[in-house]
Formats: sequence, C-alpha cells, structure tokens
Amino acid sequence: MHLSDYVSHYWLSRSNLDRTYSILPDGSVDLVFRIYGSSVHDSVYGTTTALNELPVQIGSHYLGICFKPGQSRHFINAPAIELTNTAEPARELLKLNMSEVPDHIANRDVFSHLNEVLECHVSKYQPEHSRVDDVIQVIESNHGVISITDAAAQFGKSKRQFERVFQEAVGVTAKFFSQIVRFQRASTLVTQSSVSLADIAAISGYADQSHMSHEFKRFANLSPTAYARKHVDFLQDKPNSQMENRHF
Repeated sequence: MHLSDYVSHYWLSRSNLDRTYSILPDGSVDLVFRIYGSSVHDSVYGTTTALNELPVQIGSHYLGICFKPGQSRHFINAPAIELTNTAEPARELLKLNMSEVPDHIANRDVFSHLNEVLECHVSKYQPEHSRVDDVIQVIESNHGVISITDAAAQFGKSKRQFERVFQEAVGVTAKFFSQIVRFQRASTLVTQSSVSLADIAAISGYADQSHMSHEFKRFANLSPTAYARKHVDFLQDKPNSQMENRHF
C-alpha cells in the first residue's frame, strides 16, 4: 500500500495574500491547518455540493491535505456524509497525532514531514480495502460516464445498500460524484486543449454543449469560456503567489 492510494495532494500557502479561496465540488475531504503567529487552527472540510467561496485570513499560513474520494475514513473518525458542506475542528476527529505538523510549515521539509506522519499511520493500521473503492475507481476510469446501475453492480449488493455505503464514504451520491468526475474531465479539456466546446461536450459524455454549459454553471458558476479564461489568469498570476502544491 502506498500513500498515493489515499492522498490526492498537499497544498501550502505561506503568508496568504487572498481574502477568499474558491472550493469546487470534488468528492474529497480536506484537512486544513491555519497558522497566524502562535495561533494554530486545524479543521476538517467535507466535500461541497456547490461552489463555495471560503473566507481566508490575510497573512496566515495555510497547509492542506486533500484525501482521495472515499479515503478520508482511514484518517478521520467521521463518515464523509456527516462532513458534507461543513467544517469541523480536526483534533476531535483525527485518528492520528498531527500536533507537530504546524511547526514544520515555515520549513522546506513540510511535505516530507507530512509523508512521514501519514505513512507511519498507514503502515501501523493497515487500511482495509472496500468495494466502494472499486466503484470509485470504475467511475473515475470512465470519467463519470457510467450508469448508477452498472456502478451498483460493481459493488455487488443491493442498489439501496450501495447508495448508503457510497454516501458514507464519499459524502455525496454516486450519481452526483459521477457528475463531478465528468465536469473535472471537461474542465481540464477546456483549459488545456484547443478542441471546440461542442467536441469537448461530446468527448466528456454530455448530451450537447448546452448541457455542458449548464454543468459548468452549476459547479463553477462560470461558463466554459469564462472558466478557461479564469484558469489562464490564475496561471499568469501564479509566479507572484505563495501557493505550493505536491501531487502524488
């Protein structure tokens, strides 16, 4: 088992310069540390079901761990469904001691320290595989274009039981998660390819371009064209920001 099976990425913003941070639905649970002077706050953020503009404090350091969909259960003592659209104090929920993590945020080794802490926990407690993990993998490998009946068949039990277990693990229904995954693929194509919007809609499994535009508005509150433009603006601003990422 590898840490990359459970963690999507880390992110770090030193001396934050922004007033808000945009959170799009992604089916993931995040653990976030905020440090301002000697004050430390740690929170668990569940996945959202709509775009959320989260207020953040200028001058604070922020460190985040984004768990892969369904995998927060190995580190957090709460079903993902109980965290959806909410934030809770982390220390009441964590299955592991991360009290020393804030001490490393100012250092270059902060991501390495996170690796050590999380890898130690994984090796000690040996996370158990679930059939839900197989369903998540199938949905992601099909870029969200899969019927819920087929997804439930991968689970191997009744559709009702499948939906209950899936929501507990991921925080949203399998249908909604599939729509998130489909949007993620389309948003990547919109920002990284020169293919027409109509073709991107077809490739991504939407009924038509209008259907795709509706989903972009739903998840990002932007049209596909505006989303692509905002992404380009973000990349142009990135050299002047303090944001760092570590993907697995």
